[in-house]
Amino acid sequence: MKPFKSAAIIASWLFRILLVWFVYQNYLKSFTTFEVQRFDFYISAAYVLFGALSFIGGFLQKAALTVFSGLVVFILPIIQLIRSFPEELLSVLLTYLIPLAVGFYLFTHGNDA
Repeated sequence: MKPFKSAAIIASWLFRILLVWFVYQNYLKSFTTFEVQRFDFYISAAYVLFGALSFIGGFLQKAALTVFSGLVVFILPIIQLIRSFPEELLSVLLTYLIPLAVGFYLFTHGNDA
């Protein structure tokens, strides 16, 4: 059976929507508290900014914005995994794998489906 390549653009947009929903559910609340003394605020701010930019980048002709924001979204969970290692690794691994996978996909594919 051959892959359904015509639906690749739909899959790409579903990834973008998943990333926006994930950021909204997990990071928007800690971003809006605006506690600049905490490192989590900066992680949340980066997720909000680059999650939105990856969604906006899908509307642009060139893929540079999508690729760069995908790279940042790919790196952020790695930073969080390093910070939580080894105490909470198993309890938060799935939470970090979602943006890791979406960010890597957007980093490697850009706007190409």
